Amino acid sequence: MPTSPNGPKAKAPSAAQMAVLREEATRTLRELEEAIVRTRSQMKLMETLMRRIRRMVESGRNATDVANVSNAAQGRAATSEMIREVQAARHRAQQAQFKLAAAEGSTMAEIARAWGVSRQLVSRMVKEPSPRHKKA
Repeated sequence: MPTSPNGPKAKAPSAAQMAVLREEATRTLRELEEAIVRTRSQMKLMETLMRRIRRMVESGRNATDVANVSNAAQGRAATSEMIREVQAARHRAQQAQFKLAAAEGSTMAEIARAWGVSRQLVSRMVKEPSPRHKKA
């Protein structure tokens, strides 16, 4: 991975290291896609739930009864968990992409411009250890 222009030049990654970085980037992007699909499904369920709740409220039902009958708290909790899952997957995918780009020779500034983030964020994410993933 490149270093600052004033620092020593980092040793270029080996072909095996590049393959590992590319596999990590691919895996994390796949995980992000899957999390987005699950979130989309959960959002559709919440849309249906909210439509039912709105209709019950419009018809004059008590709001607390509506919430209890519809399991609104469970739906909200499930949706919040899905959103957290997408955020975590996005972070892992972005970090893997940054590490791969750096290993390919891009500077922190080039990566930051390409992704529309700060150079400091790129630098921090490239330096932080990659989270361990669960084997399926």
